[in-house]
Amino acid sequence: MPKLVRFVIWHMFSGFIIGTLTALVIVVLNPHALGHTGVIDPLAFTLQGFAFGASFALGSLGTALMGRID
Repeated sequence: MPKLVRFVIWHMFSGFIIGTLTALVIVVLNPHALGHTGVIDPLAFTLQGFAFGASFALGSLGTALMGRID
């Protein structure tokens, strides 16, 4: 696998995992912050996890690319 593809996959994946874990922590500690009332709706949590994950993935990739000035 080319180094660039591996670089992009690694940083997108790690950022996505960090974003999804952030959403999980927010929902567990304060479910009302993201609109959950009492019971956590699995569909809503999945969509919120993807939203946080995608944002963090692109942020992680952008940060990694800016830091790779050789």
